Amino acid sequence: MFIKTLENTEVSSVIFIRDYLQFYFEGEQINGTLTTYSLPVSVVNGRYFESASLGYRDSLCSLINHQVKKSKIISDQNIVLKFDNDDRLEVSLKKEDRSGHEAAMLRVNNEIAVW
Repeated sequence: MFIKTLENTEVSSVIFIRDYLQFYFEGEQINGTLTTYSLPVSVVNGRYFESASLGYRDSLCSLINHQVKKSKIISDQNIVLKFDNDDRLEVSLKKEDRSGHEAAMLRVNNEIAVW
């Protein structure tokens, strides 16, 4: 799975662009960008943050400097990234959660995957 290429990379930045987000990842071998058109959910210190939650942006920025330990796609429903501190980032791939045709796009080096 292409999403596995994010394992052992670190979030270097989070960019908020009107109605979507970009997460930049840096690793020893690869650099990548995860663009989320479906606004993700974060779980930070055991607390669940949705886009309307107070502290949502801070929760996403708190992922900076943390390493992805596990990345997977669950039943074509969610992208889940689990970090070295047990925080998580979850992106829904469900059609009803999308604001457009795509839910997310991952670019690693010169390869692209779209969900």
